[in-house]
Amino acid sequence: MLFWEYIFLAVIQGVAEFLPISSSGHLALLSDFFDFSAEDSGLVSVMLHAGSLAAIMVYYFRELVNVCLNGKLILKLVAATVPVCIGGCCWELFGIDRFLADFPVAVGMAFLVTGMLLRLTSRPKLIAYEHPSDLCRISWKQTLIIGFTQMAALVPGISRSGSTISAGVLSGVDREAASTFSFLLAIPAIAGAILIKLLQAYVGKGFPSSVSIPSLIAATVVSALVSFWALVFLVKIVKRGRLSSFSWYMFAIGALVILFNVVKTAN
Repeated sequence: MLFWEYIFLAVIQGVAEFLPISSSGHLALLSDFFDFSAEDSGLVSVMLHAGSLAAIMVYYFRELVNVCLNGKLILKLVAATVPVCIGGCCWELFGIDRFLADFPVAVGMAFLVTGMLLRLTSRPKLIAYEHPSDLCRISWKQTLIIGFTQMAALVPGISRSGSTISAGVLSGVDREAASTFSFLLAIPAIAGAILIKLLQAYVGKGFPSSVSIPSLIAATVVSALVSFWALVFLVKIVKRGRLSSFSWYMFAIGALVILFNVVKTAN
């Protein structure tokens, strides 16, 4: 990989991680387009996610302090994290990522699923009546709904932020509270993915030789800066109730990915 390719992927990661358009889906498509090896793209993806993790911790620093002082909220975040932990283990055990790498149409279909979830948030009749705006008032039922939705977001193309915020809003959580809970929930999920990848690199006796460590560090910093900007932007969008506006992009890119791969296969 060239230096500019690292930076390009970092910008895509920073924008797509928090905007509800699926960073994993975009990185998977770009890795296939640039013909990166699975080993290289996997490590680069995780390190770029580390930049996004840093952005969350800076933006939600006060909320993190409050979480540490609230045992009930900690338990809810842990409970919502359990499904993605189980799903992540199954993902690694059965090599689902390798299967999806050979079936890129699945990414396009996942983009369409994200688009439908985002679209549903613009239908008031589908949203539950109660709207708890305090994180501590989010019910256990709502917690588990958001948690299982996050597990589904392991599939590249299903946006973690878009799906979990949509699940929160549709289950009756206030929009701003749903976004805050979603991003706090991202911390253990992203941190766990980073830890797994680093352990895999350690067991494999180091990083792939084809990976440029200085370029990777620079890309991680760029990812953190762009991620912070995207996070600020998305929170404003969510407050205005315009999350569903991203659905049109998801429908468009999903259809294009499916069409492109069908034509490619036919030829």
